[in-house]
This record gives sequence, C-alpha cells and structure tokens, in this order.
Amino acid sequence: MMLRGTMEVLTDAKSKEMIWREGDEQYYPGGVTDPNYCVLKFTATDGRFYSDFYPRSFVIE
Repeated sequence: MMLRGTMEVLTDAKSKEMIWREGDEQYYPGGVTDPNYCVLKFTATDGRFYSDFYPRSFVIE
C-alpha cells in the first residue's frame, strides 16, 4: 500500500510530551525539550494498493 498526504513538523510542548516515552533520553539527552526532538504528523489524503493483481486507488475523506 502507498499513502500520499502532507507531513507537518510539530514542535509544541503538548505534542512532544504526548508521545515521549521513558528511554527516549537515550536518543535525545536534553529530554522532551531537546532542540533536536520533534514530532512528525502525517495526514493521508489518498492511497493505492494492489488486489488480485490490479491496482486500486482510494481517497481518504
């Protein structure tokens, strides 16, 4: 399956704290406020997949 859409970079504290998990400081030593830490939000608009050897396209509303 392939999805197309938009990607946003979220840097607000609420979004960053929402997905932060114990152990993440291994990758982001500064914690949830580390300037290299951000959240990527993908919003799909449409996609395509194969079924019975035929491509199928769909729109996400």
